[in-house]
Amino acid sequence: MRSLLNFFLIFLATYLALPQSFAADSCSQLIGSCDYYTCIDTQRLSCGDQGYALGYGRRFCQKFTGMSFAPARTRLEAELFPASGDAWRDEVRSCLQEELETFFTDTQNASCEQLRTFAFASHPHCYTKGPSFCELSPENVVRIGLTIKTDLLTGESFQQIRDTAEICDAQLQARIDTEPKALLRWQLAHYQGLWRLIAADPLQVHRFLETVRP
Repeated sequence: MRSLLNFFLIFLATYLALPQSFAADSCSQLIGSCDYYTCIDTQRLSCGDQGYALGYGRRFCQKFTGMSFAPARTRLEAELFPASGDAWRDEVRSCLQEELETFFTDTQNASCEQLRTFAFASHPHCYTKGPSFCELSPENVVRIGLTIKTDLLTGESFQQIRDTAEICDAQLQARIDTEPKALLRWQLAHYQGLWRLIAADPLQVHRFLETVRP
């Protein structure tokens, strides 16, 4: 009995001495919730209100959670832009957080700058993984743009816009190659051309949003 008690006390002391990153495994249970960002900043890597987790991740997670998306108005629009805005938002939120889980698993002695760089690099993949940003209606794309408009004028944002636009170009080409309806192919090709222009000059997104009334 005494040996069992000693074992328990040693185990408890060892557990309490573990670094916070081990105890922070509970954060993974919050994937899909905006509280995930608060958890990782509190338990894993504290970067403060200006860091990625609180200053970007949580802030926009909360904005998008309360955002409404426009449904397709016509059958043609539904065929051209089949992605649901609500489904896109929910999948992106989980994907971004799952990507951060891999960062904390694979990175030793992580810095706030490393976290921010990794997180931004993961955005285009999660935006287009599916349901894809490239399959959202232009109206919903504009709504998303207006939501993040104040953060678009940075090198990080320009890069993620360019990367996302290039993925959209490729995804639209794949749809064009397999689309049997001539009208849809023509419409998709036109939309593809817009993404190619954005990939060439991401600043066009900000210029356009400046002309749109929220």
